[in-house]
Amino acid sequence: MFEITEIENIFKSHSNPTRAEKMSAYMRNKFDFYGIGAGERKELSKPFLSDEKKAKSINWQLLTDLFSHNFRELNYLGMDILKNQRYLLTIADFDSLVGLAQIRPWWDTIDNIDGVIGGLSGKEGFEEKILDLAVNDNFWLRRIAIGHQRRFKNETDTDLLAKIIRANLDIPAKDKDEKFFIDKAIGWALREYAKTNPAWVKIFLSQETNRLSRLSAREAGKYL
Repeated sequence: MFEITEIENIFKSHSNPTRAEKMSAYMRNKFDFYGIGAGERKELSKPFLSDEKKAKSINWQLLTDLFSHNFRELNYLGMDILKNQRYLLTIADFDSLVGLAQIRPWWDTIDNIDGVIGGLSGKEGFEEKILDLAVNDNFWLRRIAIGHQRRFKNETDTDLLAKIIRANLDIPAKDKDEKFFIDKAIGWALREYAKTNPAWVKIFLSQETNRLSRLSAREAGKYL
């Protein structure tokens, strides 16, 4: 089992300050980066992913350490380990996943962990938990609820999707970031489902034409 300091030292040894500056700028300078490109990061991550995939239980402390790390590449490694271990998750882990999501949240981690949380769909108690998330004060958690079925295709629960979106149409945004990321999430969720069931999305858009933002409607109609 690898320790966080060992992982940190390996990633740090591959730092590229010039690239790091550009990567940080792309993320509005909200995070520090080592400057490791996606391909190189994937190679560096292989031994850690392989080691954790053999585990019979999730090392929540390691995940917390990785998600909390100052350098974004290690946040990504935590996300990759979590996705590799999703088969170990149960509904009892829902709150722990929500806890990870709230550590240094931004679209790059939120739009990955939503699928992991969505993997618990159908478990007893899931709908109640995801509906609670859909009206949470933290808009990143609401974005998770909106997008958790994005890859479900024919298995999408349209009643649940509509309920979550409509709940968010009634919550006023506190600032421009919140409005953008929620409106974008709504549009993205509808756009993805439109690839499977365009008729349903068209009906939903017609029903909510006066409440959906222009951004949401534009994104939703991209494939219609």
